[in-house]
Amino acid sequence: MRSREQQILEWIKQNPMISQNELAELAGITRSGVAAHISNLVKKGFLQGKGYIVSPESYVAVVGGITLDIFGIPNSEVIEKKSNTGVIYSDVGGLGRNIAVNLTKLKIPNYFISVYGHDSAGEEFKRDALEKNVDITYSKQISGVPTSRYLYINQTSAKRIFGVDDSRIHDEITPDFLKERLNILNNAEMIVVDPNLPEETISWIYQNFDQPILADSINKVKRLKQGIAALDTLVLNADESKAITDIEVTDYETAKACADELLAMGISTVFIYDAQVGFFYQTSRDAFYYPVTVKQVLNTNGVGAAALAAIVYARRAKLDDQHTAVLVKAAAEATMTTYLNILDDMSPSFLEDHVEK
Repeated sequence: MRSREQQILEWIKQNPMISQNELAELAGITRSGVAAHISNLVKKGFLQGKGYIVSPESYVAVVGGITLDIFGIPNSEVIEKKSNTGVIYSDVGGLGRNIAVNLTKLKIPNYFISVYGHDSAGEEFKRDALEKNVDITYSKQISGVPTSRYLYINQTSAKRIFGVDDSRIHDEITPDFLKERLNILNNAEMIVVDPNLPEETISWIYQNFDQPILADSINKVKRLKQGIAALDTLVLNADESKAITDIEVTDYETAKACADELLAMGISTVFIYDAQVGFFYQTSRDAFYYPVTVKQVLNTNGVGAAALAAIVYARRAKLDDQHTAVLVKAAAEATMTTYLNILDDMSPSFLEDHVEK
């Protein structure tokens, strides 16, 4: 940032209601000159548009998907080719969106960068983002492609039977799309990505940013593999581990082997979760394992997003590995107790209570 812009930014911080004429008088330049500097500050991410709302000094950029989730939970084990009684839910989701919501609940400033359509699902997402205070200033509503939708059916054990994913809109999150938001990415403390992004976009992020890059995985986890050494942190479930390491996670030993393999690839922090296997957190320094202790696992769709947000929270709080592992396990396991994508109770005090225990 140039010195004149820095000076104008400092005056705005001192008085967010200051007018452009007042800034011009203080700076000894024209009002149009002030307007040009303010425009640059907005483009660089230091101000959030009109009203001179100052961007947080430390924030996380989340680049990922928005999805309307429609899912069914049968009352008993599924009988193929038959109508199964159960409950059908609809919930705003998407891996990137779920992470952004969890970060917001944990009081971590973040910008969510994504795309959504000019349709009913897109409008529902906008209402939901406003309600949950998710900052979508750098997301874009586009025409011609529907907002992503994900239809899936789970067993009563919360294991996924099948899913149908219409997420073609996420192909619009190209390197060129992100270059228009380059300053907001450059100034982020950390960057979070999800595999909904096209492979070329993930590769571009890997190659162009020095901040810690964190990722949560879904069934498209293979998109993260090329250049995966650029990742600082990876959260994945047991079903996805084989796509990256060729190791099928079925117990503690295979989870440890999978984590060892991922660390050998260059990743610094790994969290593996599964409703039957449990939770495995490993860094280059230590490893921690916890079994699942909740009485009933209802859904695992939002678990990885909660875990990744908890890792970000712990890192910003400078917690050690053991406290981080406890906190991340708590966030992940608690999210297993809701059918929806986000745990209503998620908050800093919720996590800190578990660390104290």
